[in-house]
Amino acid sequence: MDRYDRATTARDKGPGHVPQAHRRQFLLAPREVEVAGHWRRQPFGASGILYSCPDLPISQAQDGEGTPWLLLGRAIESDPRRPDALASIARVPTSEVAELSRSWAGRWLLMSPSDVYPDASALLGCFYHSDREGGLWASSSPALIAQHAFAAPPAIADNRVLVYEQGISWFPPPLSRFAGLRRLLPSQRLARARGQPEPHRWMPAIQPSADEEALTAWLIETLRTVMTRLAAAAGEPPWLGLTAGFDSRLMLTIALDAGLEVRPYTRLTERMTVADRILPRLIAKQTGVRHWLMPETASRKAMKARRELLTRHAAGHVSDGDARPFLTGARDGMSGVTFGGHGFAIAGGFNDWRSFPERMPPPPEAAALLMRSMGEPLNSPAAAGLAEWFAWAEAHPQLHLDWRDRLFLEQRQAGWLASKEQLFDLTRLERFPILNAATVYARILGLPAAQRLGSRLQQCMIETLRPDLAKLPFNPSDRSFLARYPHLVLRRRYRRLLKRAARPLLHLANADTA
Repeated sequence: MDRYDRATTARDKGPGHVPQAHRRQFLLAPREVEVAGHWRRQPFGASGILYSCPDLPISQAQDGEGTPWLLLGRAIESDPRRPDALASIARVPTSEVAELSRSWAGRWLLMSPSDVYPDASALLGCFYHSDREGGLWASSSPALIAQHAFAAPPAIADNRVLVYEQGISWFPPPLSRFAGLRRLLPSQRLARARGQPEPHRWMPAIQPSADEEALTAWLIETLRTVMTRLAAAAGEPPWLGLTAGFDSRLMLTIALDAGLEVRPYTRLTERMTVADRILPRLIAKQTGVRHWLMPETASRKAMKARRELLTRHAAGHVSDGDARPFLTGARDGMSGVTFGGHGFAIAGGFNDWRSFPERMPPPPEAAALLMRSMGEPLNSPAAAGLAEWFAWAEAHPQLHLDWRDRLFLEQRQAGWLASKEQLFDLTRLERFPILNAATVYARILGLPAAQRLGSRLQQCMIETLRPDLAKLPFNPSDRSFLARYPHLVLRRRYRRLLKRAARPLLHLANADTA
């Protein structure tokens, strides 16, 4: 541990953690298959058998007309005036259940005998395939469908090796890495009888408003409600990843305002900024909370074994860089639930996408525009999935939903982040996306871009609740720490030089697979 870090390093005192492939996954099959012996088996619908890992929460309810529903994953009602998700289902007719779910935060799938509905940005992914007999297969895991639904291993449709922060580091939905295997979008529901996606208005009407104060008050109340209910459901203080940025500081601020006990932690990694090393400790000290550090502990031999496990679990849908917390064992000493502010980029802006034209170009041009902006070769196999998504967005628009914001939700969230979340299922720690509710996104997107971009909205909320925390810098440059921590700054510069030198080799590797 570096000498400037005074926080506690969290390690379990119990038995060592053993990661498991396909933890918290499910497989909906049209016929009997052989899966892990400890998995649950449950017929659901006229022609479907649901197999699921016991670590995946599954709840059952009947709506007001007696139709059965299954809730896979964890959903928390964000509206303080409503009861929990399952109790709400019992009060409405079948046709209103999907609309009811718009205010559910979390990572979940909602399934009836006829349809499957994803969460607000499809973070509990749903891959699906119709076989030659017309049987529908669906799973959160592309590896499980590839193993069970095809007579022979499926062909590779997108042969790229994903590289962390290089080009488009995900397989753009509604396609996947495999031919014949598709991925459900947030704006789609999966009709089980047809095995096809249909339009699903997953987001409530966006009401444009410049009232920043009203939005701030509503968001604070809503997120406070979700945090309070999450802590009660978890039964122990949830973990909170703390960095030098806006989002995690806002989450800590709201939790403290709600009087909740949380466990802030920071992962110690080679690529972290100096600010991420220094500021979380200062924030924790200023707020009087205990702060944990999570070092990377896995040996090279252990990382090699974990990389093989990663391949079995994620089937190439996650880059090694995005998988680093798992590969290095950084979260092995943690259990319970963790949450953070991921998803708030909808307010802060992502990359240079806001510089794109206000009106969406035709699908092929839009796909090329995105690939150029992210340094992806124009002949990349990623173009097929992007072009299909842009065509879908063009055919099924939503009033006041800017195509650039929708691009973030249905590609960066439902493509990149969803695969990363599925990777985290390998460990005991459960990640909960506290912001991921359609009503939350709709309210944020109602605020003009000029009033929310650049993390202005998050900063305004922090200033409202904890002005002292707002005075600490957000994501300051390494240079600002040069006088006090010169060894950290110089080490970072050295590593950046090494990364820059290796970058041409990475581009050559991807060019060979394109």
